[in-house]
Amino acid sequence: MKRVLFASIALAFGANAMAQTCASPLPIQSNSAVSGDTCTASNTLPGYGGIPSPQTEIIYSFVAQSANATISLAHTGAPFGATMFVMPSPCSSSTDPIALGDFTTPMPVNGLTNGATYYVIIPGDPGGPADACGPFPATVTGILPVELQSFSVD
Repeated sequence: MKRVLFASIALAFGANAMAQTCASPLPIQSNSAVSGDTCTASNTLPGYGGIPSPQTEIIYSFVAQSANATISLAHTGAPFGATMFVMPSPCSSSTDPIALGDFTTPMPVNGLTNGATYYVIIPGDPGGPADACGPFPATVTGILPVELQSFSVD
């Protein structure tokens, strides 16, 4: 069991080197740090609603566990003008984001629907050059899916 868990964790963190899509996003957790490099990604979403975006992106997803769930991502050090979009399902170029930010301040997302899947998409600045990409660190705080940490039967 421990080997399966370790392999799953290794795959999740190593997956940034592979192209992320809405069909195979990376999971995102509460109160954690994530990082990636959009230069290793693909441009699977050439736009977000009416906002064109020619840059490559990293896609994360989570299922809201409370109608009052809130997430906030903040980051420092991305030299390529990283931006962030949060969108509901379906994750597609025609779906309008429910929130967007530029990582200069934490971005809260409120009023999410319990049980609904949401996507956190991190590309370069849509107004910037198509080849704007790079590494980014981010921190996540807030209420996302609750995970079972341990289980025992007495």
